[in-house]
Amino acid sequence: TETAKILLEYLAEVSCSGSDLHTRVLKTNPIMESFGCAKTVWNNNSSRFGKFLTLQFSASGRMQGAFMKTYLLEKSRITSQLPGEQNYHVLYTVAKGLSSAQRTEFGLPKGSDAVESFKLLNLKKAGDVKWADFPCDFKELTEAFAVIPSLNDKQASCWRVIMAVLYLGNLSFTGQGEDDAKVKDPAVVAAVARLLSCETAQLEKAICTQNMKAGLDWISKPNTVAYASDVKNALTKALYSRLFDYIVEMVNVSLEKSGDEMRYFIGAVDIFGFECFPTNSLEQLCINFANEKLQKMFTQAVFESVLSEYQKEGIDVGDITYEDNKLLVELIDKPATGILSLLAEECFFPSGSDASWLQKIKSQHAKHANFSEERLDRTAFTISHYPGKVTYQSTGFLEKNKDPLSQDLVVLMQFSDDDFVKTLFEEKQSTAMAGSVRRFKSAKFVGLIDGFRTSLNQLVKTLEGTKTHFIRCVKPNMDKKPDNFVFDVMQRQLYTSGVVQAVQATRKGFPDILPFAELLSRFEQVVPKAAIGKAGAEGVRALLKGAEVPETDYRVGKTKVFLGVGVLDRLEQRRVGDIASKGL
Repeated sequence: TETAKILLEYLAEVSCSGSDLHTRVLKTNPIMESFGCAKTVWNNNSSRFGKFLTLQFSASGRMQGAFMKTYLLEKSRITSQLPGEQNYHVLYTVAKGLSSAQRTEFGLPKGSDAVESFKLLNLKKAGDVKWADFPCDFKELTEAFAVIPSLNDKQASCWRVIMAVLYLGNLSFTGQGEDDAKVKDPAVVAAVARLLSCETAQLEKAICTQNMKAGLDWISKPNTVAYASDVKNALTKALYSRLFDYIVEMVNVSLEKSGDEMRYFIGAVDIFGFECFPTNSLEQLCINFANEKLQKMFTQAVFESVLSEYQKEGIDVGDITYEDNKLLVELIDKPATGILSLLAEECFFPSGSDASWLQKIKSQHAKHANFSEERLDRTAFTISHYPGKVTYQSTGFLEKNKDPLSQDLVVLMQFSDDDFVKTLFEEKQSTAMAGSVRRFKSAKFVGLIDGFRTSLNQLVKTLEGTKTHFIRCVKPNMDKKPDNFVFDVMQRQLYTSGVVQAVQATRKGFPDILPFAELLSRFEQVVPKAAIGKAGAEGVRALLKGAEVPETDYRVGKTKVFLGVGVLDRLEQRRVGDIASKGL
């Protein structure tokens, strides 16, 4: 995230410095970091969504616009966080920074303890928040909104929705488990209804009951406490994620410039890293699948760069191959039989369940080298990804893919007296966006993974049509401290980022490449005298022959020699031994 930000700032500075566009592009950073980043155990400003930012240029190289595509916002964080982690920055920033008039309007407690009042902020006391680690404060956030024309007059509406999200986190019910749900504190649901401009009684009914069809009639059935909590959480996540999508859309409206002259662009992909937690679910599978797709590109790009060097030197590379993760990508995404394809199919059936889907993928992939069952947990399965094995808990996969929100709540939001809330819940008649669900009039169900796979495939197609550069970021330690390099931590990241695997792929051929002069100057003193005095390709061949290196272990190009695995090490050992013997 930090690297992408530095790249964006540099490109904006050199291509449109001093312009209004320059200001707007830079001000998207505090907005997107506030709404899409959060404190994690790894990072105080961790990006919890993927994005592909394209900067659009004219033929003369001047920036003309920008466009951002986002992927898979981490919705689960909105309603729950791991120990030591926090919710999205903007929830804290708004709760603390609202003016006195706004605090009165929204019913916030007076004083600086407002952030302690909301359960979703996961705080014991206000002092637990390290405000210096946030990308901006409330004043800076409002200033950033002000320079984005499409967002400037929507600030109050955005803050109102955020406060509704926070109050929903405080909504609880009497009883527990299978008891009928009844709101414990009516003042909380009243506050949410006021912020969303709907009737309190209708909101409470939509959360605590569900309408079911019995024959030709509709009946109202009380929700259990557990189910009502799920309904409330679904609304909480829907409000925040739809607000996030709206923010992205408005930023794009402000920045994007269309037209044929915009075919020149520089794009920056800032996407989530490989994840493996004690409990892994659909979110982790999607994130790790995205990393597998990009790793496949990375390995191919590294290998092709080596091949181009071979070809430049006139080396025959017909017999050089490399291993990639194609089989693993197909395991997850192959049409009809892939894990995600079978999940989408299972969601289409009324009787589909996590258990039946799990049984199908076990039957389909029982012999796959990268798939295995968990003997001690019948609801789990394991995939051997390129960094290592990850065990996924199948419970909840179908529910998360359907991303359900009570239709009663959808209708209630669509008929809100607040036009902004209505806008957030408008039915989109376009293709499914990643991270959200659209139900069309056709019979085919469109789930979260359908939108995600479509967006990811579009991203890969775009990247494959461009000249791609890879930046691998490595954190030096787990304590977020400067000047502290922990070897084990860094080594693990080299594996999880795919660097080691890509290097291993290239070492299948002739990994060590040296100019003729360098090889001769370094080793000619430790081989038979027949090689001394010869230069170029002739000298190299004589030297390697004298060192008893088989011809199959090297290739001689026009200006460089390509050494097979272990050849350079053997030459170095011979050189060190020669130096040692002379020293004695």
